[in-house]
Amino acid sequence: MKFKLLFILLFLPFVAYLQPSKDASAPYLKAIGYPELKLLLTDSTTIFTKENLPKDKVVVVIFFSPDCEHCQEEASHIINKMDSLSSLYMVWNANMVDDFNNIKLFYQKYQFEKYSNIIMGKEINYYLPLFYRIENTPYAAVYKNEKLFAEFRGGLPISDLIAIANNTYHPPIIKSINSKKGKKN
Repeated sequence: MKFKLLFILLFLPFVAYLQPSKDASAPYLKAIGYPELKLLLTDSTTIFTKENLPKDKVVVVIFFSPDCEHCQEEASHIINKMDSLSSLYMVWNANMVDDFNNIKLFYQKYQFEKYSNIIMGKEINYYLPLFYRIENTPYAAVYKNEKLFAEFRGGLPISDLIAIANNTYHPPIIKSINSKKGKKN
């Protein structure tokens, strides 16, 4: 009996590890176009929605927490390479549970106000974590021609971001439930 219990305790984590990480029922795989954004921007008055997103740029939606060390590192890398990233429009979205003062401090620390292609806000409803099935930060979804082009869980390598800006990045195929015959969505 002890052997069976030990076997089960050792075997179950291995089986869980082998499970695919993408949830085929995740809303972002079914959606066409940008997600429903509703962010309160760092000016504390402006509400930013998907209608405010540019139609002519690659849009990167970054879900972050101002207290997350990986998010801070990512912000630092991005700011250091902004000369190579000016063609991207970046939407930094903090979770609704994050302290708004910490979000503002993050915005100021990395001097995001210097860049017209970066906005930052706090989600005022709990939509995006459920939409993307976000388990940790940072998370990034990249949209090209208003369609999901790539996603990055747990970080966005600056080399990939630069390749996206230069139109040389080739993401793995993202299969959506609505796509036909496995076409890239």
